[in-house]
Amino acid sequence: MFLRRVAILLLAAVAATWPMTAAQAHDILKSSNPAKDAKVSDLSEVVLEFSNAVKFPKVVVLNAAEEQFQSGEAGFRGKKVVQRLSGTLPPGKYTIGYRVLSSDGHPRTGEISFTVIPSSTPTPAPSPASAEEPETPAPSPQTPSAQAVAPTSTPQANEDGAPVSSGSPLLTYLVIGLGVVIAGAGVIVAGRRRRSGG
Repeated sequence: MFLRRVAILLLAAVAATWPMTAAQAHDILKSSNPAKDAKVSDLSEVVLEFSNAVKFPKVVVLNAAEEQFQSGEAGFRGKKVVQRLSGTLPPGKYTIGYRVLSSDGHPRTGEISFTVIPSSTPTPAPSPASAEEPETPAPSPQTPSAQAVAPTSTPQANEDGAPVSSGSPLLTYLVIGLGVVIAGAGVIVAGRRRRSGG
């Protein structure tokens, strides 16, 4: 009777611990960034979160041509596995392949597909000031030079053969005065001759 009770207690203890052991034996992927079948435009790293702490992670990122885009080895951020990328991913389809050692010592592997789409950032339009052609300024009217405005005086010769400038009023008055003096002298000489003859 006593042995039967001991056997029942042992079976109950094993049954109580079995679900916990089964759960611990299966470390599962809880989430990922990018998520499965996600479409992203900007990605610098891959993040995998498991239900328990895993060991020895190995992560690769492949495109459709099986070119690799991971950089260095995967590391940890708490329970999360982090894998840096080698640079900006060109648009296209990609696959994340991972392999980790779960807490019970068994390896776990899996794949996650995602797509990189072109960035939707619009190209800034040129401002109106830069889009319009610069206007050519109209040519300014040329200011006539003093030489072009000033009248050109052509020297003229008087009765004595001396050149007289037609543009100088003083010379004109002198010529007229000289003519008056000569005419007056002629009148005086003529009067004297008449008196002598008479």
